[in-house]
Amino acid sequence: MFFSRHLYIVILCYVLLILGVAGTGLVLIVTHTGIIIGCLIIIISFFITGALVKRLNKSNAKLKLFFDAIEDKENMIQFNEYSGDREMNALSRSLNRINELLATAKSDSQKQEKFYYSLLEEIPSGIIAWNSEGKIILANSTALSLLGFEQLVFVRQLKQLYPEIRDFLQQNTVQKSTVIHSIGKRQLSLSLNYMKLEPETITLLAIKDISNELSEKESESWSKLTRVLTHEIMNTIAPIVSLAQTLSARPQTDEKVTRGLNVIREQSERLMEFTASYRHLSYLPDPIKKTFSLTTALHNLEILLQSDFETAHIRFTLHSIPNDITVEGDEKQLSQVFLNLLKNSIQALEGKIGGKIEINLTRCEKLRIYITDNGKGIPPELQEKIFVPFFTTKTEGMGIGLSLCQQIIKKHGGNFYLQESQKGKTVFVIEWPETP
Repeated sequence: MFFSRHLYIVILCYVLLILGVAGTGLVLIVTHTGIIIGCLIIIISFFITGALVKRLNKSNAKLKLFFDAIEDKENMIQFNEYSGDREMNALSRSLNRINELLATAKSDSQKQEKFYYSLLEEIPSGIIAWNSEGKIILANSTALSLLGFEQLVFVRQLKQLYPEIRDFLQQNTVQKSTVIHSIGKRQLSLSLNYMKLEPETITLLAIKDISNELSEKESESWSKLTRVLTHEIMNTIAPIVSLAQTLSARPQTDEKVTRGLNVIREQSERLMEFTASYRHLSYLPDPIKKTFSLTTALHNLEILLQSDFETAHIRFTLHSIPNDITVEGDEKQLSQVFLNLLKNSIQALEGKIGGKIEINLTRCEKLRIYITDNGKGIPPELQEKIFVPFFTTKTEGMGIGLSLCQQIIKKHGGNFYLQESQKGKTVFVIEWPETP
């Protein structure tokens, strides 16, 4: 208690003393027995009243200082508990005890807030929250990365950059979700909810990258289809080849028939070879991972393709930050990925003067590899199809190169996508989700 029983007794004594002194002075004045003395006594009662007010004001001043400190969120203030004034010491002890409780509660609240923030940073989904004025009060790093922001202050930044998000947020429903396209050909799932925290409403936007999920389902479907097709075609063609060989080997067979059988056999064998090439899509072995220098592996590919670069008058450059980057993966499979991409770039630069191919490796939280050429680019209407098995823009291609590359990267836990492609610049990106 701020005011002890002793303080109540002191105040009561002060009041009784003031009343007694003032009453005595009034009696002396009224009875004319001692007007001057009566006036002096009344003046003394005023001084006694002032002393009481001053004593009470000391408590009020201390309480005001305490509440001002709380309002300013300052918990470091300490009151003197050994001033010689019994009542003030008791009040100081009580205020200091409350101060300690508030400091403990504040510390616990900060720890809990830090825990929840760390938890939000660890979840794979992006979370953005804003108040009724549109000011962002929370945006975890996943959300900023998915949407390509370094910092978000107001929700209007989202609406200006992404019309699809603006349209989604303008829908008049309490809970809603949708799928939109975003940076790097990703597909994002959005979910919106509202939280009532008096006196305002907080809007929560959850963002999830579902590109890998959709791509995995699509790849699985293609793999199943490829297995069925290769099995059926091989089982059908193999007997035809065998029968054609047997019939053409008979001595009594007519020459024209023999030539026809040889044509059937040759075409059937080509079809079998063509079909066998697609088995790579459905029977890709798991990577045998070991730690190796990716920078060195790329330098080796540069040496391997040096004659191709010189023949096509292409300038090849490799940049690595840091200078030597090591990864954990299947060196043979990953080398095949980069070899395929480099050959694609060489073909894209065919007949171009001043052709350039660049590979840039950067490691900062994630490992990212950018493969860039200044070739003719990929038409916008075809960019969505380049990773689909059997689709090719080449007259002699079979359409398994980029699809196979994507499967290999996914088996390594990474992501492979076309960042941009226009006339004069095509950029493919390979990224690992975390530093190996």
